Amino acid sequence: MPIKNRPPITNKKEMEGLSRKVHHIVNVTTNKSMYKDIEKYKTSQQKEEMISGDIPRRPWQTIGVDLFTEGQEWYLIMACYYSKFPFVRKVKDLTSKTITTVARGLLAEQGIPEQIICDNGTQFTSQEFKKLADEYGFNIATSSPHCPKGHGFIERQVQTVKRTLVKCRKTREDPHLALMSLRATPLRANMKSPAELLNGRKYKTTLPTKIQPPIDQKETRAKLAATQEQAQRHCNKHAHLPEMLGGQHVHTQDPITKTWIPAKVVSRAETPRSNKIETESGRQLKQQGPHPPNTRAAEENVYNTPQTPVRSRRSTRWRKNILPPVRYR
Repeated sequence: MPIKNRPPITNKKEMEGLSRKVHHIVNVTTNKSMYKDIEKYKTSQQKEEMISGDIPRRPWQTIGVDLFTEGQEWYLIMACYYSKFPFVRKVKDLTSKTITTVARGLLAEQGIPEQIICDNGTQFTSQEFKKLADEYGFNIATSSPHCPKGHGFIERQVQTVKRTLVKCRKTREDPHLALMSLRATPLRANMKSPAELLNGRKYKTTLPTKIQPPIDQKETRAKLAATQEQAQRHCNKHAHLPEMLGGQHVHTQDPITKTWIPAKVVSRAETPRSNKIETESGRQLKQQGPHPPNTRAAEENVYNTPQTPVRSRRSTRWRKNILPPVRYR
């Protein structure tokens, strides 16, 4: 109520007594009756000083793993502490076997880290996950129970990825394309993207991007060319197949029955080492690769071909007359 509209105070002593009562209720009665309730329902996580972890020396040295849900689907996220690159995989259930199998596939693609940081979920404290750690040779570090701040890096990754998936679901956009753009975005203005930090190259996205080739591109291409030439040389050492000519009788494999049937080469095709083949039934096929010759047709051609008479020449050179021993005559 505005001051000008307030009624004048007629009894100042009565007002002073009312103020003392309010002060007594607030400072005495409330503290005694509500102290236990305040202590019971106060915030569980008090603000503490941040303890920063050690920065890994290389990519994929330390990774974090967690589970999250979005829409009615469960996902496994695995992110690198060095590059901040998130891997997201949808899981069909939350059993330890399924989670371990998905994690095993990611480690097979990216390599084995030195340490995996996770929470105390039963999927990561199970015997199957510990067996995976023993087989692959990495350490498992768990965060403090019921303390998400102890696993703040992966929790932040979950928040970012989950927001991206929610936006894609509402706008009906491709979530894979959105995650790719997220991985290709630089962490800061003067830093590289997670894709560059983990894989050493920029991702080509739908946005215009200037992709610079690696510094050692010439050296790498020279080594790849040398390896390719060596493999080609070893392969061609014992691969001397005759070239198929038009009208030549060959055998070809039927693509349906997988049996070899007689055929004839009609002509060469446009693609390298491809021929147009015609079977005895008149069916024309385009097949690539060598075709074994039709032995029967080849023999008929040999027998039907007229033989050119060969004139024997008499040698005038003197040779010693060699006779077999008497006992063999």
